[in-house]
Formats: sequence, C-alpha cells, structure tokens
Amino acid sequence: MSQTPAIGAGRAGIVMLLLSIIVGLGISFAAAATIIQANGPKDSNAVTTGPQDVLPADQLLGYGS
Repeated sequence: MSQTPAIGAGRAGIVMLLLSIIVGLGISFAAAATIIQANGPKDSNAVTTGPQDVLPADQLLGYGS
C-alpha cells in the first residue's frame, strides 16, 4: 500500500525550500559584496608610489641568478 504524505508535511517541505533559497541568496550576495569591497594593504598607494618604469622580468624574478 502506498501512503500519501499529510497535507502539512508537503507544505512544510515547500516552506523549508523557500527559506533555504532565501538564506542561500542572502549569503551569496553578502559574500560577493565582501569580495568586491576587499582591498589589499595600501593598494591605492601602490598605484601612485610604485615603480614608474617597466622593469624586465628577469630583474624582478631573478632568472639565471
């Protein structure tokens, strides 16, 4: 014999699904906003005070040293 779930059980499942979707979207938007706003230490300062001339890669990375 197959049993059909009670009406309340189906409604509870839908409520849990909707609640999970809402909470998941909220957390994902919060994480995205945090990543967008994150900056390394003194990033804007590095743009204005960094090296003005382009340096060759072997000088920066020490190839062949």
